[in-house]
Amino acid sequence: MSKNTIGRVIGETNTRNFQFTVEEGEEPAVFEYVKISIQDQVDGEKKSQDVLAQVIDIQRRNPAMENGTPIEAVETMTEQGIDNTNTVARAQVIGYMGATGVTKPRYASKPGTEVEIAPDQFLENFTTVQDGLNIGTMLTRESVNAELDVEGLNRHLAILAATGAGKSHTTGVLIEELLEKGASMLAIDPHGDYVNMSQEKNEGFEHTDKIRVFKARNPGGDEYQIKVKTSKLGWRKLSELAGIREDFTNQRKIMRNAVNHIKEEKGENYSYSLEDVIDTLEKIQDDLILLDGDEENKTETVEHAEKVQFKIERLESYGIFGTTEVNFDSLLSPQQLTVLDLSGIPFKAQDLIAELVLERIYQARVRHSLGESGETYDYPVFTIVEEAHRLCPSSSSRSESGPRTKEKLSEIASEGRKFGTFLTLITQRPSKIDEDVLSQCNSMIVQRIVNEMDQSSIKAASESMAGGMINELPGLNVGDAIITGPAVKVPSTVHVRERKTEHGGDDIDISRKLSQAREDSLENENTTDKLGDEDTLDL
Repeated sequence: MSKNTIGRVIGETNTRNFQFTVEEGEEPAVFEYVKISIQDQVDGEKKSQDVLAQVIDIQRRNPAMENGTPIEAVETMTEQGIDNTNTVARAQVIGYMGATGVTKPRYASKPGTEVEIAPDQFLENFTTVQDGLNIGTMLTRESVNAELDVEGLNRHLAILAATGAGKSHTTGVLIEELLEKGASMLAIDPHGDYVNMSQEKNEGFEHTDKIRVFKARNPGGDEYQIKVKTSKLGWRKLSELAGIREDFTNQRKIMRNAVNHIKEEKGENYSYSLEDVIDTLEKIQDDLILLDGDEENKTETVEHAEKVQFKIERLESYGIFGTTEVNFDSLLSPQQLTVLDLSGIPFKAQDLIAELVLERIYQARVRHSLGESGETYDYPVFTIVEEAHRLCPSSSSRSESGPRTKEKLSEIASEGRKFGTFLTLITQRPSKIDEDVLSQCNSMIVQRIVNEMDQSSIKAASESMAGGMINELPGLNVGDAIITGPAVKVPSTVHVRERKTEHGGDDIDISRKLSQAREDSLENENTTDKLGDEDTLDL
C-alpha cells in the first residue's frame, strides 16, 4: 500500500461517484481532492488512468455508540479509550487529463482500490491554465493556485452569494485580474461598491489610474458626470423613456411636433435640452405656437400637451439629461474599468442610464463586428452588473414589462457572445433573477447561499453544480467559493485571494457610529447646561 493512501473504495460504485473507508488519522476535509486509479478505454484498449475526485461528504460512525446507547456506557468507553469509529467518505469523480483535456472515465472504480490525497503537482494540472486569472487558492490546499480561464468568460458568468459572503470582494479580484490582462470593462454599480477601486490597497497593483468613475450624482474632482444627450435620442426614444406608449397617438404627435418645431426654429443640428422641450410644450398650451388642426381641437391639444409636459418634467427630474454626451473614448478604452456609479438616484433613473449606456456600447460592438460605419469599438467588452436581480428580475418578481434594462441584458445574454460583449451578473438572490438569463451564464462563482429557493435556482441553472455541492453552500465561510463551468477546467472549491484595491461596499460600522452618537449626546448635554434654564432656541 502506498504511503499516501488514506483509504480504499467500498460498496457500490458508478462512473459519477464512489465511497471509501478512511484509515484512522487520515480523514480528509470536505472538498479535499483525492486521486484514484480507474481503468478506462483509451485508443481502443483499457489503460489505468489517474483520476481526480473530490470529497463531497464525510460520515463517522461508532457501532458501540448508536442511538439509544446510555450516556454512562459512552462515558466508560471514552474514558477507557475504546474507539471503534469508522469513517466513510463519498467522492465525486472529476476525470483524468486526456488528449483533449479533462476526460470523464466510462468505467466505475473497483471496490478495494486505493484512494490517495491528490499531490499538489497532479492537482495543479486541473486548476491552472495558461495565462489564467489568479482568483485565489484551492480551499483545502493553500499551496495550489486557483485560476480562471478568460476564454471561458465568453459564455457569461454569474457571481452568486448571500449578503456579506464576499461577492463584491470576489468581483473586485476578478476586475483586478482582467485589468492586468488589458480588458475593457463596464461596471453598473447601483450602490457605489467599486468607486474606491482607484485607491491602491497595497503596493504591487499598477492600474488604479485605469479606473474611471462616472457618477449620476455629485461627482468629485477625479470623477465624471453621467449625462445623456437629449437631442441624440430623438422624439420616439424620448417618448418611450417618458412612458408615452405607442398607442397614445395624440401625445406622441404632440411630442413629435414639439421636437420638430425646435429643429425648425434653431436648426436641424441644434443640441436641444429637455428644458427646450418643456418650454415648447408650454408655448403650445399658451397659443404661442400653433399646430396643424389646433383651430378645431384646441382644448384637446392643450390637454395632451399638459400630459406630455408632466411626463417630460418627471424625466428631467432625474438630472441625467443634457446637451452633451460622454465621449466614447472616455466611456470605454482598452485596459480600463468604467464604473457607472448610480448610487443616490431613484431606481427608474438607474434603469434608464443602465439601458442607454448598455445599448450604446453593445451597438458599437455590433457595428464593429459587422463592419458598419458609426460609433464602433474594436475590443471585447466585459459588462459587470451588480444587483442583477433588480435590473433583470424574473417574470414573477416584477411587473410583466419589468425594468427597461432587462430586455437589453436578455439580448446580450443570448447574442452578445457573437459580438464580443460578455456579462458578469452579480446577485444575492438568484431565485429573483430572470431564469433564462441566469441559465445562459454558463460559468458560476457561488459563495455562501442559505435560502433554499436560491439554492434550487442555482441547481436548475447549472449543469455542473452537483447535489452534494449545493448542500454545502450554507456552510461556506466568507471568501470561500465553488466555481463551475467553462471558466475552470473542473469544478473547483477555492478561497478567494486578498484584494489589491480598496473595497467600497462595506456596511456601516454600527458600534462605532453609536459610540460617536453617545459622545455627541454628552457634548450636547454639557452645552445645554451652560445655556441655563431660561435660554430658548427659536426655530
